[in-house]
Amino acid sequence: MKCPPTQSASATHVTHDGDTYLSFGGCNYMGLAHHPAVISAAQNALETFGLSTSASRQTTGNALPHEQLESDLARFTRFESALLLPDGYTANLAALQGLASQGIRHAVLDARAHSSLFDAAKLAQMTIHTYNHLDAHHAERIHNALNQPCVVLTDAVFTTTGMIAPINTLLNTITDQMYLLIDDCHGFTVLGKQGQGTAHHLDLQHPSLIMTTTLLKGLGCAGGVVLGKAELISATRNESTAFICTTPASPALASAACTALKILESDQERREQLHSNINTLRRELNSIGITTHSDPTPIFAFTIGDADTMRHIEHQLLDQKIILPLMEYPGGPAPLYFRLSLTASHTTEHIHQLTSALASAQKALPA
Repeated sequence: MKCPPTQSASATHVTHDGDTYLSFGGCNYMGLAHHPAVISAAQNALETFGLSTSASRQTTGNALPHEQLESDLARFTRFESALLLPDGYTANLAALQGLASQGIRHAVLDARAHSSLFDAAKLAQMTIHTYNHLDAHHAERIHNALNQPCVVLTDAVFTTTGMIAPINTLLNTITDQMYLLIDDCHGFTVLGKQGQGTAHHLDLQHPSLIMTTTLLKGLGCAGGVVLGKAELISATRNESTAFICTTPASPALASAACTALKILESDQERREQLHSNINTLRRELNSIGITTHSDPTPIFAFTIGDADTMRHIEHQLLDQKIILPLMEYPGGPAPLYFRLSLTASHTTEHIHQLTSALASAQKALPA
């Protein structure tokens, strides 16, 4: 079903057809897409650079905010180097093309990895092997049997369920001429002492570790990034057509992302609020009989009864001006499921409003 166009939005509410809804969709985890300083940074950069550079960064489309953002992201995440791409999808493709240029011909993927990782491996002309979801030992058996240079790929935090991959175990299986690439679109800004991501949350550093992420979900801006050792990032910059042949994110959005990153580093209360919200929602969902994961992530996916029951509940909540997305997105816990996400801007009252509406909808179901 096509989602109706949004007429206006804040960090917690959207307007459709003149009605305003409390929303638990999207991924503006830190609420930074609507932060006044972030918006001001974008507006100021628009005056300087216009809407677009209108060319690839390898020709005339490279702007100071692009390079500043790469430098800031590498410093913040403590990787040697960073490469900015138009979005998270092309970041994964660029990373795999960079690895292919270094002789990597095999990709070992979690069976529920994001489709962009499968597409990237396919487009980089790698042979694809899949391991059972979250099963690091199965991944190890596969790459040991290959006995060839390869890259293991996984979501760091799975987009549909919010569960964290066994990255530490996967990393321990890595041998020479191997890489582990984690797509951290849903861990970056959320996990780690200051939001540096899932690897920092797990206290992991390794020269063969590559991180990709979007700048949309956590920073509330736009663009994607590949982070890793300088040699690989240089190869990706020079060999990847996903970088060479694409126009970058607007300099205004890159400038906004630099400001959003500064706020993320300095505003500890924002992250504390998000994690307080996560804990509150988990308790309230459990109290009304909905089982949740225990990972400290702002994504919760669950089913209630059959498809008709869930559609009925969805409409009940819409009648109360609450959006709880009912999804058929690949990689979820069922063919049809509820998938909600929290932001640091949601309040305890917002959460209680949602869980109360869910409890009422369940009680109203026919016996």
